[in-house]
Amino acid sequence: MYYKGKFFPFDSIPAAILYPGLGWGINKIRFGLVGVYLRLTNNWKPMEATTVDAWMRKWAGKKVYEEMWEPMLIGKFGERFSHQVNMAWMWARMHARTTSLATYEGGFQAFADDFARILQEKGVKIVYNTKVDTIAAKDGQVQLTIAGKTEIYDQVLVTVSPAQLAGMAPGLRADYLKELLNLQNLGAVVMVVSLKHQLSREGYYWYNLPKKEGYPFLALVEHTNFMDKVHYNNEHIIYCGDYLENGHEYFNLSEEELLQRFMPSFKRINPDFEPDWVNHAWVFKANYAQPVPFLNHSKNIPAIETPIPGLYFASMSQVYPWDRGTNFAVEIARRAAKLMLAR
Repeated sequence: MYYKGKFFPFDSIPAAILYPGLGWGINKIRFGLVGVYLRLTNNWKPMEATTVDAWMRKWAGKKVYEEMWEPMLIGKFGERFSHQVNMAWMWARMHARTTSLATYEGGFQAFADDFARILQEKGVKIVYNTKVDTIAAKDGQVQLTIAGKTEIYDQVLVTVSPAQLAGMAPGLRADYLKELLNLQNLGAVVMVVSLKHQLSREGYYWYNLPKKEGYPFLALVEHTNFMDKVHYNNEHIIYCGDYLENGHEYFNLSEEELLQRFMPSFKRINPDFEPDWVNHAWVFKANYAQPVPFLNHSKNIPAIETPIPGLYFASMSQVYPWDRGTNFAVEIARRAAKLMLAR
């Protein structure tokens, strides 16, 4: 966590107690009590009727909220949406939070490749780089137009963004279509950088970077402080991520232009950093990355089973109150599979 030009560990109860950004006395007590309550309670439903901003100001207090949570919300959702996010979303973030982390050896691409191989061994046919143009109902089945050709399926599971589904299936019932189109989300721009040297002198894994202090992105994660660099050709890997509204200038910047924007922040974290530390940089951009949960958001969630018989929809926008993540992708996949198997 950042406070007055320095970073402090915030990964344990002793570290939280010693963190100077909350002051001492009543603020630390309120922070601790709120944290314990959110970890223990399962009664999240009433929380979606109020915003994080209002709830935290009331129960955690002005200083705790403005020093701790408000900068994270602004970084996550931007100035436009940060004060509209409902408290159930924050409850979910804290209720399920853990320092018990794992990664798949070789990364997510290796996981996807291995998963695909296992499926293919079971007889699954996977067709890559093939666009589905339209989805429609056809005599109780689902009709797909794929690369100009029509194919009929008993069941179809769509896992793209709500807006993409709406574009592909304009024949969906009007109320369901409206639910899809009313959902808001942010995009993401991520830069992964390979360095010759370790960036964090303290060996920190994750830095929360407050935008108000001039940092041009939300989080800097030094992955090789979690997984040994021997797994990465003995290079040090950092991940610079930011959630942004679609149309933000970062979506139009080249890899080199974005690297030039980000490198001064590397220098702030480690004054010894020099541009020649950089081995390689890769940029990834996505228009659909972070759903925005407004007040009473559970009323806005589209059902997995769509009005078109045999057509199912499972996306990051439906895991609410949980935030998007691999664990919750698995959970909604199981729910969708259960519905499809029961049909």
